[in-house]
Amino acid sequence: MFPRRKAAILAVCAPLVLTGCAGGLDRFFEFFEPAKIHWGDTSWCVPLSLKIAITKVAKRYGSVRVHSTHRWPLENARKGGKKKSYHLTCRAVDFSVRGGSPSEIKRYLVSMPQVGGYSYYPRGNFFHIDTGPRRTW
Repeated sequence: MFPRRKAAILAVCAPLVLTGCAGGLDRFFEFFEPAKIHWGDTSWCVPLSLKIAITKVAKRYGSVRVHSTHRWPLENARKGGKKKSYHLTCRAVDFSVRGGSPSEIKRYLVSMPQVGGYSYYPRGNFFHIDTGPRRTW
């Protein structure tokens, strides 16, 4: 085998072996596992930026359950949504997270540039994010 090829193989394998020795091999492969997101509502119309945000939350805090994405006007009114809600154009997502504290998750959402509006609803224990301008309520 050529010396360069040996060095390349060693450079790839050494971290795997070392993390395995430290009990971290499982953690290494967690990176490649899909995020656990249960779409309880339409997912096809949700903007990629919000899908990325939800995936990041799921990877960091555990499984995510999406409760609401697109809403028809009557549904939006019944749920107490605003007349110009981003849900009407499928640019908003309401979801709950299995792990993490609400304040910690909210801080994480605030740090994401792809999230415009964000809020936490303690009564239903869920979060809202949308693609609008940066704001909270």
